[in-house]
Amino acid sequence: MAALCLLCCVACTPQKDTPKKLKVLSWNVWHGGHSKTYPGKGCEGTVGILKKSGADVVLMVETYGTAPMVADSLGYQYHLISDNLCIYSRYPIVEKYAFPDSIGTFNFGGVKIDMDGTPVRIFDTWLHYLPDMRLVPTDKTEEEILAWETAGTRDDEIRKILSVLKPMLAEADSIPVIMGGDFNVHSHLDWTEETRNLYNHGGAVVRWPVSVAMEKAGFKDSFREMNPDAAAKLGVTWLTDADSLETECRADRIDFIYYRGKTIQATTSECYDNSLGKTFTFEGEDFFYPSDHGFVLSEFVLK
Repeated sequence: MAALCLLCCVACTPQKDTPKKLKVLSWNVWHGGHSKTYPGKGCEGTVGILKKSGADVVLMVETYGTAPMVADSLGYQYHLISDNLCIYSRYPIVEKYAFPDSIGTFNFGGVKIDMDGTPVRIFDTWLHYLPDMRLVPTDKTEEEILAWETAGTRDDEIRKILSVLKPMLAEADSIPVIMGGDFNVHSHLDWTEETRNLYNHGGAVVRWPVSVAMEKAGFKDSFREMNPDAAAKLGVTWLTDADSLETECRADRIDFIYYRGKTIQATTSECYDNSLGKTFTFEGEDFFYPSDHGFVLSEFVLK
């Protein structure tokens, strides 16, 4: 009888929720992953890599016409934010976000997904590609480098994005926020005293405004959090093809997955890079690599 009562007590005791895992992949697939040079192989490579990744959510940049085919191949729901940006999700998309009065959908948009009762807000991002990060004047002072950078629009774009996100960031401890994409700019977490003489940084230490703004807004850089030693592991996502430039180019990190919230924690994050049009071995399988960008793959635990 005592044993039966104990069993009943255990059965009636509320059990803590099992943490849920969410794997997110961010990738600029370059011209929809199906350049005219190799349309069939490019599509096969894009879909094959996405399937092999096991990503629950894909943040795609340069989607350009591939959304229905990719979504159908993955069996995922999708939200085509613009010709440029698309989010694919294994989980139901229950809300969609755009802020055209502040920032164009070519640059930014998002969704809320429902992970079996756990809501997560996820945003896809593309910041302007100029000034070209391959041409950073590393022989200049940090002040001059920052003046070169802010002559473009990226700092203004990130300010607008963070401004429209303020109400959602205020709720991030109950509804986590993930924001990834192609930011087209380096990170201050990569251009440090420890890396100034590595990776063709030319002795420069730079507090790049976009990554600084993300940090000040409370976001964590999932890759750098999981790989804190930038000197040992930079995390290359660009440049994979330097043929068009008559200069020594850096291979560096301009694609990111950021996140914010008390109930979410990154557990792993990797940057994968490969040369455009080459064979890419991923998780023991060979794929045709269709892009001039590498991709970021981060896994999170949500409580």
